[in-house]
Amino acid sequence: MTKALLLLIALAATASAQQAAAQQPTAQPSAVTHTEYSARTELFAEWRPLVVDRATRLTAHLTRTVERFRAFEQGKVTLTLTVGDVKATTIAEAPERAGVFRLNVTPTKDGAGRMVIDVATDTGTEHFTVNDVPVYPTMAAAAAAAKPTDAGLISFAKERSWTEDFATAPVTSRYQGHMLLVPSTAVVRDGTSTSVYVQHTPERFEFRQVGVGQTLGNLVQVTNGLRDGDRVVVRGTDKMPRQ
Repeated sequence: MTKALLLLIALAATASAQQAAAQQPTAQPSAVTHTEYSARTELFAEWRPLVVDRATRLTAHLTRTVERFRAFEQGKVTLTLTVGDVKATTIAEAPERAGVFRLNVTPTKDGAGRMVIDVATDTGTEHFTVNDVPVYPTMAAAAAAAKPTDAGLISFAKERSWTEDFATAPVTSRYQGHMLLVPSTAVVRDGTSTSVYVQHTPERFEFRQVGVGQTLGNLVQVTNGLRDGDRVVVRGTDKMPRQ
Protein backbone atom coordinates (compact mmCIF):
# COMPACT_ATOMS: atom_id res chain seq x y z
CA MET A 1 0.00 0.00 0.00
CA THR A 2 1.48 3.32 -1.06
CA LYS A 3 2.13 6.22 1.30
CA ALA A 4 -0.31 8.36 -0.68
CA LEU A 5 -3.10 5.80 -0.19
CA LEU A 6 -2.34 5.50 3.53
CA LEU A 7 -2.51 9.28 3.83
CA LEU A 8 -5.89 9.37 2.09
CA ILE A 9 -7.24 6.67 4.41
CA ALA A 10 -5.99 8.57 7.47
CA LEU A 11 -7.53 11.83 6.25
CA ALA A 12 -10.86 10.11 5.56
CA ALA A 13 -10.89 8.55 9.05
CA THR A 14 -10.14 11.92 10.64
CA ALA A 15 -12.91 13.63 8.68
CA SER A 16 -15.36 10.88 9.62
CA ALA A 17 -14.49 11.21 13.32
CA GLN A 18 -14.88 15.00 13.17
CA GLN A 19 -18.26 14.68 11.46
CA ALA A 20 -19.45 12.18 14.07
CA ALA A 21 -18.35 14.50 16.89
CA ALA A 22 -20.15 17.43 15.27
CA GLN A 23 -23.35 15.40 15.12
CA GLN A 24 -23.26 14.59 18.83
CA PRO A 25 -25.83 16.67 20.76
CA THR A 26 -24.36 19.38 22.96
CA ALA A 27 -24.76 18.56 26.64
CA GLN A 28 -27.31 20.85 28.27
CA PRO A 29 -26.31 22.31 31.66
CA SER A 30 -28.69 21.58 34.51
CA ALA A 31 -31.48 24.04 35.17
CA VAL A 32 -30.98 26.96 37.53
CA THR A 33 -33.71 27.57 40.11
CA HIS A 34 -34.65 30.49 42.31
CA THR A 35 -37.33 30.56 44.99
CA GLU A 36 -38.67 33.66 46.70
CA TYR A 37 -41.62 34.44 48.94
CA SER A 38 -43.73 37.50 49.54
CA ALA A 39 -46.43 37.70 52.18
CA ARG A 40 -48.89 35.92 49.87
CA THR A 41 -46.95 34.41 46.96
CA GLU A 42 -44.33 31.79 46.22
CA LEU A 43 -42.24 32.37 43.10
CA PHE A 44 -40.38 29.29 41.88
CA ALA A 45 -38.43 30.10 38.72
CA GLU A 46 -36.29 27.71 36.69
CA TRP A 47 -34.24 28.19 33.54
CA ARG A 48 -31.23 26.82 31.70
CA PRO A 49 -28.07 28.92 32.19
CA LEU A 50 -28.25 32.13 30.19
CA VAL A 51 -25.94 32.41 27.17
CA VAL A 52 -25.38 35.45 24.93
CA ASP A 53 -27.54 35.46 21.76
CA ARG A 54 -29.24 32.22 22.77
CA ALA A 55 -32.99 32.17 23.43
CA THR A 56 -33.73 30.71 26.85
CA ARG A 57 -37.12 29.82 28.28
CA LEU A 58 -37.73 30.69 31.91
CA THR A 59 -40.63 28.99 33.67
CA ALA A 60 -42.19 30.90 36.55
CA HIS A 61 -44.37 28.78 38.85
CA LEU A 62 -46.60 31.09 40.88
CA THR A 63 -48.42 29.88 43.99
CA ARG A 64 -50.80 31.61 46.36
CA THR A 65 -49.52 30.70 49.82
CA VAL A 66 -52.88 30.61 51.53
CA GLU A 67 -53.60 27.91 54.11
CA ARG A 68 -53.56 25.42 51.27
CA PHE A 69 -51.24 26.27 48.35
CA ARG A 70 -53.06 27.21 45.11
CA ALA A 71 -51.85 27.91 41.58
CA PHE A 72 -52.32 31.36 40.06
CA GLU A 73 -55.28 31.10 37.70
CA GLN A 74 -54.58 34.40 35.94
CA GLY A 75 -52.07 37.21 35.77
CA LYS A 76 -49.44 38.91 33.65
CA VAL A 77 -45.73 38.38 34.26
CA THR A 78 -43.00 40.72 33.00
CA LEU A 79 -39.33 39.70 33.13
CA THR A 80 -36.56 42.26 32.72
CA LEU A 81 -32.94 41.10 32.56
CA THR A 82 -30.32 43.85 32.93
CA VAL A 83 -26.60 43.26 32.33
CA GLY A 84 -24.62 46.46 32.70
CA ASP A 85 -26.62 49.02 30.72
CA VAL A 86 -28.28 46.47 28.41
CA LYS A 87 -31.84 45.31 29.04
CA ALA A 88 -33.90 42.44 27.65
CA THR A 89 -37.62 42.33 28.43
CA THR A 90 -40.23 39.65 27.83
CA ILE A 91 -43.88 39.30 28.87
CA ALA A 92 -46.26 36.42 29.52
CA GLU A 93 -49.75 37.87 29.17
CA ALA A 94 -51.37 34.85 30.87
CA PRO A 95 -50.39 31.47 32.31
CA GLU A 96 -49.79 28.63 29.86
CA ARG A 97 -51.77 26.59 32.33
CA ALA A 98 -52.73 27.28 35.94
CA GLY A 99 -49.68 28.47 37.85
CA VAL A 100 -47.21 28.13 34.95
CA PHE A 101 -45.91 31.19 33.07
CA ARG A 102 -43.40 30.79 30.20
CA LEU A 103 -41.02 33.62 29.31
CA ASN A 104 -38.43 33.54 26.52
CA VAL A 105 -35.44 35.81 26.95
CA THR A 106 -32.35 36.32 24.76
CA PRO A 107 -29.48 38.13 26.50
CA THR A 108 -27.07 40.09 24.31
CA LYS A 109 -24.31 40.79 26.82
CA ASP A 110 -22.44 38.51 29.22
CA GLY A 111 -21.71 39.26 32.87
CA ALA A 112 -23.58 39.39 36.17
CA GLY A 113 -27.20 40.27 35.51
CA ARG A 114 -30.16 41.49 37.51
CA MET A 115 -33.48 39.79 36.86
CA VAL A 116 -36.71 41.53 37.83
CA ILE A 117 -40.00 39.62 37.71
CA ASP A 118 -43.18 41.66 38.05
CA VAL A 119 -46.48 39.86 38.63
CA ALA A 120 -49.71 41.76 37.97
CA THR A 121 -53.08 40.26 38.92
CA ASP A 122 -56.53 41.59 39.71
CA THR A 123 -55.52 41.75 43.38
CA GLY A 124 -52.41 43.90 42.82
CA THR A 125 -48.79 43.80 41.69
CA GLU A 126 -45.79 42.02 43.19
CA HIS A 127 -42.14 42.59 42.48
CA PHE A 128 -39.34 39.99 42.75
CA THR A 129 -35.64 40.67 42.16
CA VAL A 130 -32.89 38.11 41.51
CA ASN A 131 -29.39 39.57 41.69
CA ASP A 132 -26.10 38.25 40.32
CA VAL A 133 -27.61 36.09 37.59
CA PRO A 134 -24.70 34.89 35.42
CA VAL A 135 -24.92 35.34 31.65
CA TYR A 136 -22.22 33.31 29.87
CA PRO A 137 -20.47 34.21 26.60
CA THR A 138 -20.76 30.64 25.26
CA MET A 139 -22.56 27.37 25.97
CA ALA A 140 -19.17 25.80 26.74
CA ALA A 141 -18.58 28.40 29.47
CA ALA A 142 -22.02 27.70 30.93
CA ALA A 143 -21.37 23.94 30.94
CA ALA A 144 -17.97 24.43 32.60
CA ALA A 145 -19.55 26.46 35.40
CA ALA A 146 -22.36 23.97 36.06
CA LYS A 147 -22.61 22.63 39.60
CA PRO A 148 -23.57 19.05 40.46
CA THR A 149 -27.17 18.49 41.50
CA ASP A 150 -28.02 17.44 45.03
CA ALA A 151 -28.33 13.67 45.26
CA GLY A 152 -30.73 11.76 47.48
CA LEU A 153 -33.53 14.32 47.49
CA ILE A 154 -37.22 13.48 47.08
CA SER A 155 -39.05 14.84 44.05
CA PHE A 156 -42.58 16.20 44.37
CA ALA A 157 -43.92 17.98 41.28
CA LYS A 158 -45.12 21.56 41.70
CA GLU A 159 -48.31 20.77 39.79
CA ARG A 160 -49.08 17.96 42.23
CA SER A 161 -48.65 20.27 45.22
CA TRP A 162 -51.44 22.43 43.73
CA THR A 163 -53.88 19.50 43.58
CA GLU A 164 -53.12 18.05 47.03
CA ASP A 165 -53.87 19.49 50.46
CA PHE A 166 -50.33 20.88 50.62
CA ALA A 167 -48.37 23.77 52.14
CA THR A 168 -44.90 24.63 53.43
CA ALA A 169 -43.81 27.14 56.05
CA PRO A 170 -40.56 28.43 57.56
CA VAL A 171 -39.38 27.16 60.91
CA THR A 172 -40.52 29.48 63.70
CA SER A 173 -37.80 30.88 65.96
CA ARG A 174 -38.57 32.02 69.49
CA TYR A 175 -36.70 33.33 72.49
CA GLN A 176 -33.86 34.93 70.49
CA GLY A 177 -33.47 31.88 68.31
CA HIS A 178 -32.96 29.45 71.18
CA MET A 179 -36.18 27.53 70.46
CA LEU A 180 -37.20 26.30 67.03
CA LEU A 181 -40.83 25.34 66.50
CA VAL A 182 -42.78 23.64 63.70
CA PRO A 183 -46.50 22.86 63.44
CA SER A 184 -47.33 19.41 64.77
CA THR A 185 -48.61 18.53 61.28
CA ALA A 186 -45.01 18.80 59.97
CA VAL A 187 -43.71 15.99 62.17
CA VAL A 188 -43.78 12.46 60.75
CA ARG A 189 -43.67 9.84 63.49
CA ASP A 190 -42.54 6.29 62.79
CA GLY A 191 -42.21 4.37 66.03
CA THR A 192 -39.64 6.25 68.07
CA SER A 193 -38.33 8.13 65.01
CA THR A 194 -39.46 11.69 64.20
CA SER A 195 -38.74 13.37 60.86
CA VAL A 196 -39.75 16.35 58.75
CA TYR A 197 -39.64 17.16 55.03
CA VAL A 198 -37.14 20.00 54.53
CA GLN A 199 -37.56 21.99 51.30
CA HIS A 200 -34.50 22.50 49.09
CA THR A 201 -36.62 23.77 46.20
CA PRO A 202 -40.43 23.70 45.84
CA GLU A 203 -39.97 20.42 43.93
CA ARG A 204 -37.11 18.83 45.88
CA PHE A 205 -37.23 17.80 49.53
CA GLU A 206 -35.10 16.06 52.12
CA PHE A 207 -36.72 13.62 54.53
CA ARG A 208 -34.68 14.49 57.60
CA GLN A 209 -34.73 12.93 61.04
CA VAL A 210 -35.04 15.48 63.86
CA GLY A 211 -35.22 15.52 67.62
CA VAL A 212 -38.35 16.93 69.26
CA GLY A 213 -39.06 18.34 72.69
CA GLN A 214 -42.07 19.92 74.30
CA THR A 215 -45.41 20.63 72.64
CA LEU A 216 -46.76 24.20 72.82
CA GLY A 217 -50.35 24.23 71.59
CA ASN A 218 -50.22 23.14 67.94
CA LEU A 219 -46.43 23.66 67.75
CA VAL A 220 -43.66 21.18 68.48
CA GLN A 221 -40.18 22.13 69.63
CA VAL A 222 -37.36 20.80 67.42
CA THR A 223 -34.25 20.20 69.51
CA ASN A 224 -31.90 19.18 66.69
CA GLY A 225 -31.84 18.61 62.94
CA LEU A 226 -33.21 22.01 61.85
CA ARG A 227 -31.94 25.56 61.81
CA ASP A 228 -33.53 28.96 61.63
CA GLY A 229 -34.40 29.68 58.01
CA ASP A 230 -35.28 26.11 57.03
CA ARG A 231 -38.65 25.60 55.36
CA VAL A 232 -40.67 22.44 55.94
CA VAL A 233 -43.82 20.76 54.65
CA VAL A 234 -46.67 21.50 57.09
CA ARG A 235 -49.63 20.09 55.11
CA GLY A 236 -49.64 16.95 53.01
CA THR A 237 -46.79 14.97 54.59
CA ASP A 238 -48.93 11.84 54.22
CA LYS A 239 -48.86 12.31 50.43
CA MET A 240 -45.09 12.73 50.23
CA PRO A 241 -42.86 9.82 49.21
CA ARG A 242 -40.18 8.71 51.65
CA GLN A 243 -37.51 8.30 48.95
